[in-house]
Amino acid sequence: MGIDAGFDMVPRLSRSAKDQAAWTAFISKVRERYASDPDVEFKENYIVWKKGEHPMLPYAGHKFLRFSAKISGSHHGGIGEDIFTVSGIARSIFGGRRARCWYEGVINNYFYGWAEVLESWDSYDQPDEPEDPPEESKPLFAIQTIPNKGRGLVATADIPIGTRIIAEKPLFTLSGPSVELLEGPISNILKTLPEEKQKEYRSLHNNYKSTQIPPLAGIFKTNALPCGHGSHVGGIYLTICLINHSCLPNTHHSWNDNLSRETIHVTRPIKSGEEITISYTPEGLSKPRQRKLKESFGFDCKCPLCTSPPRKIKFSDRRRTEIEALDASIAGDGTIVSNPLSCLKDCRRLIKLLKEEYGGSALTLEGRAYFDAFQVCIGQGDQARARVMAERGYKLRALCEGEDSEATQEIRELIENPAEHRLFGFSMGWRSEVGDVPVGLEEEAFEKWLWRS
Repeated sequence: MGIDAGFDMVPRLSRSAKDQAAWTAFISKVRERYASDPDVEFKENYIVWKKGEHPMLPYAGHKFLRFSAKISGSHHGGIGEDIFTVSGIARSIFGGRRARCWYEGVINNYFYGWAEVLESWDSYDQPDEPEDPPEESKPLFAIQTIPNKGRGLVATADIPIGTRIIAEKPLFTLSGPSVELLEGPISNILKTLPEEKQKEYRSLHNNYKSTQIPPLAGIFKTNALPCGHGSHVGGIYLTICLINHSCLPNTHHSWNDNLSRETIHVTRPIKSGEEITISYTPEGLSKPRQRKLKESFGFDCKCPLCTSPPRKIKFSDRRRTEIEALDASIAGDGTIVSNPLSCLKDCRRLIKLLKEEYGGSALTLEGRAYFDAFQVCIGQGDQARARVMAERGYKLRALCEGEDSEATQEIRELIENPAEHRLFGFSMGWRSEVGDVPVGLEEEAFEKWLWRS
């Protein structure tokens, strides 16, 4: 047996120049410290300690998640001092918030699951691959004609969950009190663009050809995506606007303020040859959803859910009805602080229903539910549970929006300092400290603790 100790890098390092420079400085300090140590070997792609469980450090920082080993028991091999030394060097470079040190049973600060840690360790022995070329030269999808749909995007390779397949700048953005009044402004914008781009814009679907809405404005009304949640500014994207709808989509679209781009992230594994889809409408029941799609986009949805047997659609509608009711209840005035235990129960039920309805692909909705659960806990002074909720919400948000989105970064900060949230201390009825998360519990027991069930 024995006790594990070490540190996790949270969030993991990117290939950015800033992160690479910091990792290079860290490796240089480790080299200086262990240059003459016979128990430390500097291999082609990583450093390995030849004692205990042989912990390693890769030269490619983006591969790294954890440096750890057992520091007690029959297999520790005297590695404990090295674990603490290397962890201290990491903290001096990255700070204690990012180089998250932990000591099993005492400081339970680890972040990653062992499956992803082991996968990262396996990658150390492989030469570092150069950064992927730009999307234009190595796309993960192709624009193809889809039967009964027109153009759409089809995967040209197997794409894992969390992959950002598109980060597209808008061709142009516009806002206005009425779409019908935008014909002139759009015409003026198009005149400034290359003829090819003008043709591409005019080739986008227009669901309002038979209405009073002018053609250029009709195309905008059909295709524009808001530049952020609740934004009155809409953007046009010549690639993203070709992605077709599904009521059970395999990607999520979101505006990234830091990049000034609309991003598409994979929310469940996509097979090569599979169509890439997003959701055009808010979640809802079958008939209202179909009606909205017909009115706004001009098609009858034939996605796998909408073409399911009536019995399956009936069960789906039941789940979605309950999802809407739970969401409304959680968001009700003061519910989070006035009835915390009931609200926490609703959050757990909501997450369960979302998994059942969307097969685990409703990452943004699940992430929002975990954030609601975070607010419940922190409003009662329970930093331990709040931290776990924030960690889970952070992982989901990072998958569907990326590490560089503002929402992801805000949740990440709450992992380290849950008490910074405005609701902290509204009540101290569930008071706990950040380090009070129990260890050694089986999954079922841990979930009972987490949800106070």
